[in-house]
Parts: sequence; structure tokens; C-alpha cells
Amino acid sequence: MFDKKLFEQQLATIWVGREFILLDKIDSTNIYAKNIVKPIPGAVVLAEDQVVGKGQHNRAWITEKGKNLTFSVIFTPSQADRITLLTLAIASATEDILCKYQENCTIGLKWPNDVVCDGKKIAGLLTEVVYNGNKVDRVIVGIGLNVNQDKFDGELKEIATGMKSYTGKNISREQLLCDLLVRIEYNYQRWVNNSIELVREINPKLQGYSNWVTLQVEGQLLSEKKKFLGMNELGELQVLNKELGVDTFSYEQIRVLID
Repeated sequence: MFDKKLFEQQLATIWVGREFILLDKIDSTNIYAKNIVKPIPGAVVLAEDQVVGKGQHNRAWITEKGKNLTFSVIFTPSQADRITLLTLAIASATEDILCKYQENCTIGLKWPNDVVCDGKKIAGLLTEVVYNGNKVDRVIVGIGLNVNQDKFDGELKEIATGMKSYTGKNISREQLLCDLLVRIEYNYQRWVNNSIELVREINPKLQGYSNWVTLQVEGQLLSEKKKFLGMNELGELQVLNKELGVDTFSYEQIRVLID
């Protein structure tokens, strides 16, 4: 069982995670975070067992109870622009921490919301915006990170992995979450401040960056290959076409396919 007291003793953030809600079993931490009446900036909702967790394209996020980290962080920005950039900023924070815990694998980011290790998914994110009329009420970033689960069934066996598969031992989820929230807090502030350095830091981590790739837009493959330039300061995906012009995509329903 996740030790809330130990987590709170080790937490070194200023505000992220200071409001901490630990649940045994829930449908989805994002759904729970949406229903909180008065959102507290930086509040974290963590579930030991999340039964209907979702990822990008409404895919299920299946996790083994008590072995991983499935949680949501609530933010309250003044406006909900550059959401893809925020998602990747949090994914980049996750990648940074993973690199400190396990050095014997290649870790990167998969557009727009996955963290991969040796080509297999080790973490996924889902960002949702809640409005109150025309105003942004909260932005919720849900994160699923495979930690101490080392066996995956069915189709997950070929596409998913966990930290234990590389470290060979159980990892303290309390300390890992503390480390992760410190980096998330840092990257979120950089996102708020429109840091161009944040964008420059993320782009080289993206799978396919600077290579000629195939794009799938809203389920349709584009026939012409394009050179993946990463994203701009608005979080828009940019590619170079064969005429050396830059094409920009501002929506999330796009996949970067690498040969």
C-alpha cells in the first residue's frame, strides 16, 4: 500500500502535491479530479487501483494494483492554450526522472503524450481541460507510470514495459513520486513563463525528430513523407515538406510514424 505519511515527509515541492488525495480504488483519477468542487492548484489524486483509466484516442490504460503510479495533477492556469506543450513538458519531466533511475535503456517521448523505453511504452499521459462557462476552471494531467509491474498480458506484452524490468528490483513509489512532482512543478512553471528553452529541451527527445517520417492525421496516412521538426513555442507540430516549406499542425489527433 502506498505510504501517504512517508510520501508527505519526503516531498520537497513548493505547491505541487501539497494537497494529496490517496484512493484505494477508483474509476479514473482524472474523473475524480474533474468532480472536485473547488480545485486546489497542484492537488494530486493518486489511486492504487484505477479500473477505467484512459489514454490518448480513448484507449484503456491497464495497470496492476499497488505496483505502479496512476495519478492526476490539477493545475489552474488563466487560459488553456499550448496544452500539447504542457502535456509534453510533463512527459519530459517524467523522462528526466526515469533517466536517473535507470541508465541501461533508451528513453524518449512519443508524440503527443507517451514516454517510451527501448521502443516500449512505460508511461502515458492524458490532459483534459474543464471550463466554467468561457473561463478555464482547471487543467488536469493524468499520468500512468509502470513502476514495479514487470509482467504484461496480451497485446501489452509486446508494447509495454516497466521500470522494474530494468532495475531488477522494487522501487519506492513514494520517493519516485516525490522526485517526479519536483520536476513537474519546475517544468510547469517554465510552461507558464513561455520558456523557449523548454521547447528546445523537449524537441530532441521526440521520436523521429529531424528525420523523414510518415504522418497519420485523424486516422488517415499522408502519402508524402515529411521531416519532423518537433514543435514550436505554441506546441504545434511542425514538419518540412519536400518543397522545403513548413507545415504546421495545431491539433492532437496526429501520429508520427517512424519506419
